[in-house]
Amino acid sequence: MKNNLFLIQPSNKVICFCCHLLLSISLISYAAAEQPDAKKASELKDIRTRIKDVETRIKGAQDEAEKLQKELRENEITTAETLTRLHDFELNISKKHAELEELKFEQAEHEAALKQEKEKLKYQIRSAYQMGRNDYIKLMLNQEDPALVGRALAYYDYHNKARSERIGQVQHTLINIEQIQSSIIDQTTQLETLKAEHETKLQNFHQYRATRRDIIARLQNDIEQQGIELHTLQENERELGKLFQGLEQEQAVTIEMFEDMPPFDTLKGSLIWPAKGKLLKKFGASKKGGNLKWQGVLIDAETGTSVKAISTGKIVFADWFRNLGLLVIIDHGDGYMSLYGHNQNLLKNTGDWVLAGEKIATVGDSGGQSDTALYFEIRKGAEPLNPSRWCRG
Repeated sequence: MKNNLFLIQPSNKVICFCCHLLLSISLISYAAAEQPDAKKASELKDIRTRIKDVETRIKGAQDEAEKLQKELRENEITTAETLTRLHDFELNISKKHAELEELKFEQAEHEAALKQEKEKLKYQIRSAYQMGRNDYIKLMLNQEDPALVGRALAYYDYHNKARSERIGQVQHTLINIEQIQSSIIDQTTQLETLKAEHETKLQNFHQYRATRRDIIARLQNDIEQQGIELHTLQENERELGKLFQGLEQEQAVTIEMFEDMPPFDTLKGSLIWPAKGKLLKKFGASKKGGNLKWQGVLIDAETGTSVKAISTGKIVFADWFRNLGLLVIIDHGDGYMSLYGHNQNLLKNTGDWVLAGEKIATVGDSGGQSDTALYFEIRKGAEPLNPSRWCRG
């Protein structure tokens, strides 16, 4: 994994080169004092010019790298926001499709009922036609009980009227369903159009980010790597240490919220891993230069893989952070915290409470990384702990 270039400092070769130039200046100055020579004075001027050129190139590289890091940060935050909006669009589209299917089912039920009522009404009309008007008059002049005949006729008329009303109601319902169905189709079309637009924007964002990483890589190749990377790693760890110190000061406010939770130290060896995958970097392994070691682990995982909280706790940081990109930090009480870096997007906000196994982010390559992976740490105060001893499997 390549680290971001946050602050460019002269490399060992550049420093040696500058020292050599300064030594040359001293020797030439001494020689010039003993034996004034126009040629020596010209050489001295040339060396000073070369030193100034070196300093100018280093300063220019520093400024360019800092500018690119700001652009990279803005791009990765915007990309994450776009992913969240895409997720919302997908949920809305699924909801509209479900409503549409429900309406189609309801429509089919009403159409079946309508067909049944029409068949019954058609049969009744046919029967009335076959009886003819004379039969109806015969029924009225029947010498049987007039009250019984009256009830039969009233029931006959009521039945026909009720059936006609039911047919009218079903037809009215079908009209309403068609209108609602048309509205849902329009809304779904609009949502799918918006989703397509955002997917296009997301592709542009990925291309933009890749371009910026290429520029940073070229800058890293312009100046010797080892001395620069060592300084960068040291600066990253100092900044992360400052962040944890600030979070520890805020712990007193929420410490009472952990009273009903099992102590975090009792969960050692039984915690879940935040994502499945092999360890690309193990805890305690040496970083480039050999003077610094990995304080967490790097887990190989595909883009978009779910990142899960290893235990219940409160999210105390959910934002972009130098070198680690989109970062989540969870406070588990008693000074224990877990850290999840290089995410593609964040699904929780600072202040949210999460349960063990709850999805908090998705794996990505934010922070200017060249490969997709999850950076994971567990800490007790400022002390990093080996995740392999705390997570099972």
